[in-house]
Amino acid sequence: MKIAVCGLGRMGTAFAEVLAADGHELTGWNRTARQIPGVRPTGTPAQAAAEADAVVVMVFDGPAAEAVLLGPDGVTTGARRGTLVVNTTTLSPDESRRLAGAVIAEGLRYVEAPVIGSVPAVRARALTTLVGGTPEAARAAEPVLRSWSQAGAVRHVGPVGAATGLKLVANLGLGLALAALHEVVGLGAGFGLAREEVLDVVQGGVFGRLVEGKRARLSQDSYGEADFTLDGMVKDMTLATSATDARLPVAEAAARLIERVARRDGGLDVAVMGASHTV
Repeated sequence: MKIAVCGLGRMGTAFAEVLAADGHELTGWNRTARQIPGVRPTGTPAQAAAEADAVVVMVFDGPAAEAVLLGPDGVTTGARRGTLVVNTTTLSPDESRRLAGAVIAEGLRYVEAPVIGSVPAVRARALTTLVGGTPEAARAAEPVLRSWSQAGAVRHVGPVGAATGLKLVANLGLGLALAALHEVVGLGAGFGLAREEVLDVVQGGVFGRLVEGKRARLSQDSYGEADFTLDGMVKDMTLATSATDARLPVAEAAARLIERVARRDGGLDVAVMGASHTV
């Protein structure tokens, strides 16, 4: 299958690597040029999409996705009619629906496919991929999505907007847990307790999966080369709290806390929220 990958940050690169390993013929585009084995680099998203059967988009946010898909040198200006767009960017449901409408109006097909998990899960092919779109488009995306979800799951959850909404629900839960972990570790530090002792105890409780997944970073105070950045967490929590009229006072407070930590260095991994010195 001929596949273009637009957005070759850490996640996009990991996507490209597993797709290449599965024998797909790949082109790639990134805002800053990047060389990846098995991926033919191109100068614009339009060039990347020109001969592709499917185009995977993995960029930071809605405006970046819109530029990649609909900009002057965007995917829709170069792709053949019927090309499938697989947008894995975390968006609000309204953003995704608007992009889907514009892409489909240009004669292309569209699914949203946000994922639960980060770079290590891509490499283990263990992501959960949430799919929003028509049943036909979701089936067409399966050969692409299975490359990073072989040991995980691909869930078609409804029309465009459903998967992005569910992803924001999941990430809001993560953000709340990170904010709570920050306060738990801070309380332990206030009592003069060793952080490793605190982590041992909370890992056995409701924070188990979060602490287990970030334990190596926390124990080594190693937060660079992020699997999921603070800036990304702030962006997703802002999307979640602004995408609904529901009152979410706890979530809004948690978002403010994470944003305050992110002001120091938003490129750090979210695990830094479990370091008692972050605020």
